This record gives sequence, structure tokens and C-alpha cells, in this order.
Amino acid sequence: MFQQIRRHQKWLWAIITTLTIVSFVVWFSPQQPRLGRGYRDVTLGSINGRPIGREEYSHAMDEAALWYLFNAGDWPRSDDFTRQIMEREIRKRLLLVEKLKELNVLVSPAAVAQWISEAIQDRDQRVFRKADYDRFVKERLPQHNLSEEDFQRFVRHEVGIQHLMALTGLSGTLVTPQEAEIIYRRENEEADTQAVFLSATNYLASVTVDPAALMTFYTNQQANYRIPERVQVVYVKFEATNYLAEADQRMTALTNLSQIIEATYGERGPNAFRDTNSLPLAAEAAKEKIRDEFRQSFALVEARRKAIDFANKLIELPLATNNLANFAAAEGILSSVTEPFAEENPPPNLKVPDTFGRAAFQLTPTQPIYEQPIVAQDGVYLIGYHNRIPSEIRPFETIREQVAEEFRKSEATKLLNAAGRDLESRLTMSLAQGKTFEAACGEANVPTIDLPPFSQKTSTLPQLLNRGDLSSIKNAAFALTPGKTSSFTPTRDGGFIVYLQAKIPVTDEKVKEGLAAFMENLRRSRLYEAYGEWLRKEIDLARISLPTDKRSAN
Repeated sequence: MFQQIRRHQKWLWAIITTLTIVSFVVWFSPQQPRLGRGYRDVTLGSINGRPIGREEYSHAMDEAALWYLFNAGDWPRSDDFTRQIMEREIRKRLLLVEKLKELNVLVSPAAVAQWISEAIQDRDQRVFRKADYDRFVKERLPQHNLSEEDFQRFVRHEVGIQHLMALTGLSGTLVTPQEAEIIYRRENEEADTQAVFLSATNYLASVTVDPAALMTFYTNQQANYRIPERVQVVYVKFEATNYLAEADQRMTALTNLSQIIEATYGERGPNAFRDTNSLPLAAEAAKEKIRDEFRQSFALVEARRKAIDFANKLIELPLATNNLANFAAAEGILSSVTEPFAEENPPPNLKVPDTFGRAAFQLTPTQPIYEQPIVAQDGVYLIGYHNRIPSEIRPFETIREQVAEEFRKSEATKLLNAAGRDLESRLTMSLAQGKTFEAACGEANVPTIDLPPFSQKTSTLPQLLNRGDLSSIKNAAFALTPGKTSSFTPTRDGGFIVYLQAKIPVTDEKVKEGLAAFMENLRRSRLYEAYGEWLRKEIDLARISLPTDKRSAN
């Protein structure tokens, strides 16, 4: 891989000198196919059984980045969550562009112009300004190695995808006013309820920790006390702070840096920059923060270049598990060994992305070097195999107190559930005798709470005070007929019984006021659902593989 990167360094630096956010530089680096020893041909995956061409893949990447910009309001960053979003969008783009060609979907220049006029508007007056568009294509796009042609191709495809969405989602829009009114009335009908809540902590004092029972609990729960497989890796870190002087030189060479900072501030908006009290920063302070981001960006780029130079030499050595540490020592560079860590958890004291753990677990004594630099927030890592520690179950003696605490909670939950079932039976019997819910609860010595009327659309009830899951309470209440109680429903920390006093129908006046907008939203939602189902099926059928897939890596 490093040989390929070396051949493309001139191309990379041509891009890097105009980029303003390192996350975007970093974003592209993991997309380069991993190349190892014996590299011959680069594969960019496949779709529908055919290879994906280099230009086709590059266009999909560019369009995914533009899609992210117009949906998230910023260019994609380097964190793993964003990377997953982008990889999904690249798959979608590859498939949908192919579908547009198959179905011969043609997009008119007028439709492209309409999309642009709606997407690029003055922030305050919400009108299209040609000057804003020119600044976008002449300044912002080149900063990310994109051209106006790339942008207009993206827009044509975006409009075409909207046509596909309308076509494939058509069945979802066939909602009659009568059906919409039924759904509207059901979703806005309110439940007038009372409830009782039981807490598991009230039963902890009743639990006796018997040694034999505790050992049985430990034996039955041993899977929960297993330490997962862990690894240790040796690593060399190229600190970004070591390359701030080079970063300053790069920034000095940018004659339009002030304009870039101004454009970035305008694009992201004042509210994107806040102080420690979450208050918006003054404009000058915000711009200084942007300048610092750029400085860190270029420092990371330089750190990555140094890591690649180091790795190009390292990769020429015969395979050996101690190569990285020995070569680093010979070059006068410090190497370190991580504490043992599991794949899902980063090494202690290192601020590294999730890719660090995934890469570490790919290493073996026969493949001891991970051949791709790992870019973190404050530096660039090269890692090598050091040790692998098998999974093991922690001995009872070392975790006795933890087991005892979990045993007490488990037994308290059993007592809670038994008490809940008993209360459910007593309340049902009392109601059958004609007693009120409140009186029946009084006899059982449990307090009741009057909940305010709520509908299926209610999102919060402050009266719950974290004593119950609102969705579970809604499900229980709306399954009842007035005058009945629900069964005891366990929650994370306790449980509840809800009593339905009445269902309050939505008024005709409210239906008249809200039905039209509701029906429009319902049709739109059904359209998205139908389109989403079609898209999922097509992606499954296309069997798309990308260079980023583990199954595609060498």
C-alpha cells in the first residue's frame, strides 16, 4: 500500500495544499484500497457481478461527500460514525446511479437549476444569489478537490434519485382521506390513567446472600464474567505537534487563507463555535479557532506523510514481529506497547479511533504489521503485533463482591416481580368487587399517581420521574378498555400497573384543523417507507463489495 501512496504523493499534496479541514483529507485516506506484499492490481469492488471502475468509484465518493454536506451542513469528518454513514451512501450512490442508467432517467437542465436555486440560498433572505453560487464552485469546491462539473453531476443524480423515489414509493402515497382520518383519530386519542410503580431497590433489604446460592449464581452467569480476547500492539506515534512548523509554512503559502477562513465561518455559521459555557464565540475568536483547526489539519497531514515514509522503509524488511520496534529504535524514534485491550475498547490513555482496535485484531505473528497509517485527533499511528491474550473467565475469588451485588439485584428483581403479580391479582379482584382503583391501591398500601391525559404521539411525561418507560405505559394503556388494569409490566429498575379511567376522543374541530397536514405527512412517510424497502432489496440483490469491506481486503 505504501508503495502506491508514494507514487501518488505528488497528487495528494496538490490536493492537500488547498484543503481546509483535515477530517476531509483523512476521510479519503481509508478509502484507498489496502495493498500488501505481492500487490498486482487494485480492485475497487463489484456490483451486480461486474467490477466497479476507478472513475465510477471516485464519482460515488465525491457525490457521497456532497450529499453529506447538503444534509449535515458540513463536510464529512474522520470519526468512525461519519465513516459508516459515508460508506452506506457510497453503496447507495453506486446502485442508484446504475438504476438511473438502466431506466434511462433523464434530468433536464431546468430541473438541475431549480434544485441548485433551492439548495444554495442566502442564509437570511432565503433567496438564490448567483454570487453565492459562484463563490461555492470557485472557492469551496476546489478546496475539496471538486469541480463545478462534479457538483452538477451530483445534482443531476440527486434529482434523478428523487424521480426514482417518487416512482418506487408511489404505492405508499395511495392514502385515502377516510384512512388518514382513522389513523389521525387513533393517534390523537388520549388516555386518562392512574398508575402504581414498584421499585426493585425496595426489595434489596429482603435478600439473604447464601454462599451456596451465590456460587450457583456465579456458575450460571459465567458468560457475563468472561474477559474477552485482548491484544497488545507495539506502536509508533507521529505526534501532530511535532509538525506545527511545517503546518505554519503551508498556511503561509496559502495567499487566500483569510478568505478561506471567512468562507468557512460563513458556511458553518456563528452558532457552530461556542465557548466553555456553550455561548457563541465572538467572530474573531471563532475565526481564530478555525485557523487553529487548519493548523492542526496540516500538521496531521505532515505527520501522515512522515508515517508513510517510515512505513515504506519498514515494509521492505523481512516479516518479523519485532520489526517495528527494532526499526524505530534504529531510526531514533520511540516505540511503545499498549496495555491489553479488547477490540471494542480503545487502549487506555490513547485517543484513537475505533479503526485502531479493528486493525490491531487483524494482526498475527505471520502478518505482524498493519500496513496503513491510523490517523487520530492528535497524531498518526503505525502498529505491529506484540501479544494476544485468550479469553478467560475471571475467578470467583477475584470478583466475589461484584457477583454478590449482582446476585442481590437479581434476587430483588425476583421478589419485585412476585410482588407485582400479587398486586395485579389483588387489584383485579378489588375492581371486580366494585371498588375504585385508588381505594384498591390504598388497601394494598401502594400509592397511586394521576397521569395527565396522553396520546400515542406524547413524547414526555414529567410525572413519571424515570419510574417507567413511556412507550411501555402507552402500549399498556391503549390496549385496555376503560375500567381495567394492565398486567404488571417490569421495567429496568422496577415495574408498573396502569389503570385506564377513560379514552378521550379527538374533537371534530381538531380533526378538521389538522387532517390535511397530517395526510400530507402520512403520504410522504409512506412514500419514504416504500422507497426504503425497494432500495434495501435492490442493494441486497446487487451484492455490492467495496475496498473498505473486510472481505475485500488483502
